[in-house]
Amino acid sequence: MDSNYFFSAFGTFGNPNGFRQTFFLGGNQSIAREIRTFDLKTDAIKLFPQSNIYSIRKDYAGGYNLISYSVYTFAKEQNSDRGGTFIGSSLLFVNKIAAEGLIINALNDFQNSLEKNNLSEDTITINHSDQFSIQKPKDFDKIGFNVREVDELDFTRSNNNYLVVYCETNAAQLQIFFSKAIDLLNVYDTIYFTQSHEIGKFVKQKRIFKIVDADGFKKELDYLEEERLHALQSAIADLKREKENLKEEKTKLVGDLNKQISQNEKRHQENETKIKESKNSLEVIQKEFNQYSEKIEEIIQYLKSEGKVEAAKKRHHENKRSFTDSIHQNRNIDTLSSLSSLNGRVQGKENQPYVNGLASFHSSGRNQEKEFRLDGFKLATLILSLLLIGTLVLCFMWIPKEYLKIIF
Repeated sequence: MDSNYFFSAFGTFGNPNGFRQTFFLGGNQSIAREIRTFDLKTDAIKLFPQSNIYSIRKDYAGGYNLISYSVYTFAKEQNSDRGGTFIGSSLLFVNKIAAEGLIINALNDFQNSLEKNNLSEDTITINHSDQFSIQKPKDFDKIGFNVREVDELDFTRSNNNYLVVYCETNAAQLQIFFSKAIDLLNVYDTIYFTQSHEIGKFVKQKRIFKIVDADGFKKELDYLEEERLHALQSAIADLKREKENLKEEKTKLVGDLNKQISQNEKRHQENETKIKESKNSLEVIQKEFNQYSEKIEEIIQYLKSEGKVEAAKKRHHENKRSFTDSIHQNRNIDTLSSLSSLNGRVQGKENQPYVNGLASFHSSGRNQEKEFRLDGFKLATLILSLLLIGTLVLCFMWIPKEYLKIIF
């Protein structure tokens, strides 16, 4: 960001460029890519010769909150008699704005030099906004020393509502209108100001944009003030209810935690570390409840004194988020359970080498011995059988043949 304020110059240039706008004296590419154009919706509002329009609008572009003050002056396009064409400039502010008197002086100074350097007989002499010859306003550098914060304005919400105010637009009157119009940007995305009867008549006939006179503008502000007062009272009432509910929640939560801590102390006297941590968490919770209650009271007093609902909501949401995070971190206290006597028995059974215990072990030994004895008997029988067979063979070999004849 080169600075927190800068200019945009724009105009209608006919074929082939049409409407074009270019940033000067600051700005950055992220805003240039995302910001809405300053073109006019000519079926709703239209410039006529010797007329101009001022405007104030809010934007959210490139991650920045923007408020822009613009002026449009009727100007002809080259080789065209099309109506509603114009040349204009806008002074854009990022997050903060300056004093309205400085804004109007700088805006008019920039616009006058823009017209002087780029118009000839009310006709635009160039074909694109990039070709604009511009001049730095004499009060441009003073703006940076007079900026202020913008409160109570939601930049990200777009209502697609537009208001036209038919009123005097000299510097003194415009300064008053600009200073009050900031609040209405929560209702209207853009507010136009013109003292041209032709423009006012055109807007009224088209009935696309809402149009009011100076008295109607005051009524818009009065209605907004009524809504703001209602929102203020509602916010205070909600906070008071939350404060009362907070007491009940504190009593219940502290009681539950005390009960749980007592159970932990009874069951696990040896676990002093965890018990101390639980007590510390309880102290933190009590402190957070008390501090959060005090912060709510502070916001209530702030609303009563300042009346800024959006700023109060922002502070309250931050306090509430911090409070909730702290409670969430400290409210969970581990419950210490007693050791189960069944675990040892189950584990011992699983570690036994035989499923049926010692009886199975002894039974297995006896079976092995029986099988060993049975195998030895079989081996002896086999050996004796082999010896008997061998003896018979020898006998047959050595017995005289005559004895063999007797035998067989």
